[in-house]
Amino acid sequence: MTRHRRPLSPPGVLAAGLAVGALSWLGPALISGAFEPYDTGLGLLANQFLLCVPVAVLAWRCQVAAAFIFLIGAYVGMNAYAYGFGGSETRAWAALGAVVSLLLLLLPAVLAATVLLFRRMLPGPAEADDAG
Repeated sequence: MTRHRRPLSPPGVLAAGLAVGALSWLGPALISGAFEPYDTGLGLLANQFLLCVPVAVLAWRCQVAAAFIFLIGAYVGMNAYAYGFGGSETRAWAALGAVVSLLLLLLPAVLAATVLLFRRMLPGPAEADDAG
């Protein structure tokens, strides 16, 4: 008896995280005009939205472990995009960027943990039948 609806392959989830991680830098740059998403409020909001929606869906529909595997891929994707498409200054500060980009994953990670706690509080299918 499990509440998880769909098992996913970890490599597929990791690859999706890589793609969304890169997109979470590209999308905000197109919207805000700043390369780094945390340089503007709009860029940061767009970045967090692009990261939080898939994390919430994975944590709710699949399993929380898939959401955290996704976040690992997103971290690598964000940093690979920043290093690959950033200017020489971005590459010079790559180590600092790798640390700062961890901060961009805090909200999605807390969201995944919250979904885990919420799912554990919900009654299972057999318990819901007994209550109704």
